[in-house]
Amino acid sequence: MDQSKVSAQVFVEQVYGIGSWRGELAPPTTLSLGAARAMTRLVLAQPAIAIGRRADMQLRLFGPTDDDGLQALRAHSVGFMVAGALALGMTGQPLKDVVLGLVHASADIDPDSLLLRAQLLREYPFAPPVPLIPDWLDPRDRFTGADCYAAVVKAVLELGRWADSGWTTDATGIGSMSASTVCPGALLEIYGVAFPDPQPPDTRVYVPTRNGGCREATVESWSNSRIAVRIPIDIGPGCVGFVRGSGTFQEPQQVTGALTACIGAAAEAWTRGFKRVNSPLVSCPPCLPGGQNHIDIAGAPQINTFRFTPQHVEPGGQPILSWEVRYANQVLINGVSASGSLLNLPGLVPLIGSLSFGAITGTVPSTGVYRLTASNVCGVTVAQTQFTMSRTPSLSVTRIEVIQSIQKVDNSVRLVASRRTAVRVFVDSGITDGFDVGVGPNRVSGIKATLFAENLATGGITSCGASWTPNGIAGPTLNRNVLDDSLNFDVPLSACTGNVRFRATVEIPGPPGVPPSAFATGSTDVTFTPKPPQALLPLLYADPSSTSPTPTLADFFATLQGPARMQPFPENGFTVNPPIPLLLGPGALTNDISWFTATMNLAIAPFLFSSTPVGGLRVGIIPNDGRYTRCGWSFRGGFLSTTSFLVKAGDTDCCAHELGHCFGLDHVNCGGPAGPYDGGLPLTLSDPGLDITARKLFPTGSNESMTYCSSPWVSAEHWDRVFDRIPI
Repeated sequence: MDQSKVSAQVFVEQVYGIGSWRGELAPPTTLSLGAARAMTRLVLAQPAIAIGRRADMQLRLFGPTDDDGLQALRAHSVGFMVAGALALGMTGQPLKDVVLGLVHASADIDPDSLLLRAQLLREYPFAPPVPLIPDWLDPRDRFTGADCYAAVVKAVLELGRWADSGWTTDATGIGSMSASTVCPGALLEIYGVAFPDPQPPDTRVYVPTRNGGCREATVESWSNSRIAVRIPIDIGPGCVGFVRGSGTFQEPQQVTGALTACIGAAAEAWTRGFKRVNSPLVSCPPCLPGGQNHIDIAGAPQINTFRFTPQHVEPGGQPILSWEVRYANQVLINGVSASGSLLNLPGLVPLIGSLSFGAITGTVPSTGVYRLTASNVCGVTVAQTQFTMSRTPSLSVTRIEVIQSIQKVDNSVRLVASRRTAVRVFVDSGITDGFDVGVGPNRVSGIKATLFAENLATGGITSCGASWTPNGIAGPTLNRNVLDDSLNFDVPLSACTGNVRFRATVEIPGPPGVPPSAFATGSTDVTFTPKPPQALLPLLYADPSSTSPTPTLADFFATLQGPARMQPFPENGFTVNPPIPLLLGPGALTNDISWFTATMNLAIAPFLFSSTPVGGLRVGIIPNDGRYTRCGWSFRGGFLSTTSFLVKAGDTDCCAHELGHCFGLDHVNCGGPAGPYDGGLPLTLSDPGLDITARKLFPTGSNESMTYCSSPWVSAEHWDRVFDRIPI
């Protein structure tokens, strides 16, 4: 960074006080005039001001946002805009001539401008600019047409006027001082001739501070040849002198109002800061040619720089430790802690220097923490820094699966409109060398995702809310048979209609206010097909010989959850007629003949009521009695019969199995059921199935629902055939 940028960075740090927008800001009342001039040169050199260039797209500076990445970029913009306005006002530049350019330069999305603003605030001083996403941008016409545009321009103008307060500084009459090396709390005597005695009410003594500015010192005594002041705790090297002026000070209302209202959290701290200011902004006293008003060494040592470059390295990277210390008699660097071995340092080091580390290798993250201790007669100053080594993910959305019961990799299993739907988002970490950041080789945790459903006919966009897995996983070899290997979302029923595009955004969030460390997007298009409801007639069977309770209509609906979850029926996709109570004969359902007879009787029985609908597929719910030899039995309707089946109350898997028979599916043999066998159905699932309600996954190889084996689920072939035959 050239010297003008360094001085401008000093100015920004003085303005921000603590060097970070995220803290409690308190704009200073004094600033270095030299740093202000450097900041002015930097502002006037920006293309938006120097050549009047206005980018076609600008950073979305105005309006509410909860996007941490956008907030961080807005914070850089606010810092540049405020510091620029103060610098221009202090140096007497005609702010009204360049204010529009300053606002546009603050929102410029050119990579060099993004990096400059980040560097000035010491955010990512060596990293490339943050990748911009479309949601962070505004067309120039919309940017300049916003009501907030005019309000922010007025705020910047007011801030410049506030900086140009008219107060003056000088060092008139100072001939010498009692010391050029001072410590906090000491008494400094200033000698001269013809100081006005007594002290004029509009004259104050200012001394330099550690941040490059200056502040008022408490006067202990005053005469026409000697002034004694008490040294403040933040004393720094620089020049002593006088600040002269009078009048009242008023908080810049536009800054504390417009910036906060228009830009939000990134500017809100300034509201707090300016409300605490109770004195005008002034430049620091000048230095006399002979140095007679200059403090050379002040307070404990000053550590200007102690950092690794870069602070984060990839495996094999070589961080460089650099430091710059002032006013110290002794400087010591030592290792504090590390995951891995600490570099052997030489102990005592010069005031300015650097050390290059060897390649940091390994397949797990490592850190090194180091401390610098500088000392002189006034005290000790300590700073700490660290480097980290880890593999940076490069995220990509490799696959988005839209599933209602079962789905193939290519989303070729058809979808039903207005049916409960889930979306599985699979994310690749981009790490392939076996690096383990804590959840296995090549895998990364902490993935956050958002999912939106866009109706391609209407343009309506619906949020799919939070994912089931708040701490998602990314990796190159994710397993479809592991539910937590994908980020999973529930789709609102209102979005499950027509042609829909699902858009996923995934990221690894950074700290608050910092853009994500990795980011990716992906999308897939699907079609939801309307299906008519299936009419059902519930038959509630009592068994006088059974100790199990007679099924109720609530039992009927509970049993029906099997087909509702497995098979391609829309949500509430059954038209249920009023139930009819029936009675099982003695010894019923104790052998296959009695099952066949009972189901046949159900299929051919006439139910004629003058005012009650009795149509639809007949579903007989029987008591859940362990004496019965089967869980259910079905009969496909013919010329004089109605498609019907019997099923035990509460047996949801059996209900889906028997309903599958009603739709023309036969058995697959895993060693239990009798024929006929269905050659069009697989014995086991070729793709994972998902019970969305229970959030339970049935991995590849699970048993097909048309077997008698345990833990059954419908195959893609099962789903497809029933899909084409609804309704019976």
